[in-house]
Amino acid sequence: MSKQYNETMKRKNKYTNYAAILRKNNIMKLIMRKFLTAGMLFGTLPTSVAEVNSIEAPLLLSTTITVNDSHLIVPVSNYPKDDTVVLGLYDGSKLIQNFIVSLPKSEDAYWLASYPLDFFGLGGKEITIKPIDGQVVSPVYRKAFGLIRMGDDQPETRDDDYAQPYRNQFHASSRHGWNNDPNGLVYHDGKYHLYYQYNPFGIFWGNMHWGHFESTDLIHWKEKSISLYQKTVKDMAFSGGGFVDFNNSAGLGKGTQFVAFTSTGRGECLAYSLDGGQTFTELPENPVVKHNGRDPKVLWYAAEEKWVMALYDSDACPETEALAPSAKSNSKYVNANIAFYESKDLRKWERSGAFTDADRDAIYECPELFQLDIEGKPGESRWILYGAQNRYFIGDFNGKTFVKESGPHGSTHGAFYAAQTFSDIPDGRRIQIGWVRTDSFEKRFPNQVVNQSFTLPHEMTLRETGGELRIHFGPVKESERLRGKQLANGKKLTWTKAYTLLQNCENELTEVLIEFENAGEHTVLINGIDASFEGRSARIFTDRTFSEIYANDGLFYEVRKRSPEGFKLNRTQIGIGPNERLKSLKVYRLKSIWK
Repeated sequence: MSKQYNETMKRKNKYTNYAAILRKNNIMKLIMRKFLTAGMLFGTLPTSVAEVNSIEAPLLLSTTITVNDSHLIVPVSNYPKDDTVVLGLYDGSKLIQNFIVSLPKSEDAYWLASYPLDFFGLGGKEITIKPIDGQVVSPVYRKAFGLIRMGDDQPETRDDDYAQPYRNQFHASSRHGWNNDPNGLVYHDGKYHLYYQYNPFGIFWGNMHWGHFESTDLIHWKEKSISLYQKTVKDMAFSGGGFVDFNNSAGLGKGTQFVAFTSTGRGECLAYSLDGGQTFTELPENPVVKHNGRDPKVLWYAAEEKWVMALYDSDACPETEALAPSAKSNSKYVNANIAFYESKDLRKWERSGAFTDADRDAIYECPELFQLDIEGKPGESRWILYGAQNRYFIGDFNGKTFVKESGPHGSTHGAFYAAQTFSDIPDGRRIQIGWVRTDSFEKRFPNQVVNQSFTLPHEMTLRETGGELRIHFGPVKESERLRGKQLANGKKLTWTKAYTLLQNCENELTEVLIEFENAGEHTVLINGIDASFEGRSARIFTDRTFSEIYANDGLFYEVRKRSPEGFKLNRTQIGIGPNERLKSLKVYRLKSIWK
């Protein structure tokens, strides 16, 4: 993003300098306007002299407003991500924040982003919103600058946000903007906290802040205000984990809630909250680790009474030098490793070791390190090392580094990435939520206000399967609270009967519990979204833009998304052999989690 921004600024400065020369010569007016407006400002070349003469030169646009309300309101259009303006928020001449935004051009469709300003202490002050470094912009943005104002967090266009056809109804997603990696997952004082990578100024990646959801039941989520702010677009708040300092290691009080995150301009940072996870204050020691990498996850290692930080690292180290990457590994991950640091007080950290594997892709980004008990074998457990690709290693953590027993296992789970598990859940369950990489639908819905979503929370258990240990995935028991009316129920069904009952899924939010007589690969389509699976039985959760399929006793877990063209394709189909029967089928209508 910073490289693209720098190239754009160079190009604009170049043409601005040309303009100073060309304005002195009226004979060159046509050329000047072509370069300034068509070549520089994302338009197409004029086709006539009349069209050229109608073109206005770039302007120094800005808006000055008094901070007399809680939120800055900015209009946003859903243009491609390279069609953007870098706006700065200034207190006098001081840059307070900047952000990349696609402003609407003239009469184009737009939605209103609301950005909380309390964090910046600007109440009562006069602020200016303008392109950074005195840059000029196209006059097509004149109306957009007139729409920038102060307001609350409920702009008038928000009344039907949760009813839009692209809005998933029982999966969490931010009300407006873009969300990706789940961050800081932790249980604290009776609440589950789901933080996440958040762009408040668009439905595409950028301007990385930490958004925040709270829940008391893992199913119904209340969106809170931004918890971590980027400093600028050159120092964003990237991913990390959450935990509770239960023994007052940092000296800030027992039970203090912490997050660890990557500051892209500084390094790995820790911040604490004294108000129940709503706002965070950084430790003065930040950055506590500096390296080429990101995504810190902090856990307590009881055997040595210390904190451990697992990090994705891209520098060569003795471990990567000793084990070459396999031929199938992505070449850009050649030095990928998970580095481990340790601390007694959360303030001073020392590197203790690293782990890599020939399959470098399996350890790229967003590491997780945790223990799982072996189901049915009391007292036996293994450590799991898990990466953003959702593949995992089974082994031991000796306090310094991870020692592999087997792996990598598992799959990428389809449209699923960068999952994280909750820390400090009192009942001991290991519960995971992942980022669902859905498509954007701005061609069909030009004023689309949200993009991307999160999975249902699911429990991870470690079991022996065929003499080998594997992780099984299953929706948490709380997911049954989503169930409404039962739409279908049958046993020993022919294809015709099964097909007829499944038509109850059309245009519905559903959970389908389906069991075939024989294990194998089964073809299923629910409300226009592929829900095929491998195994004998499955639980299939179908929302508006994707399905989650849990099958084969949890060994098979897949997320499948609706295609951008698929909103009119609401067919439901099933494949059964001519002599086969469906053993059982249940269909439940699911309730929306939104008010």
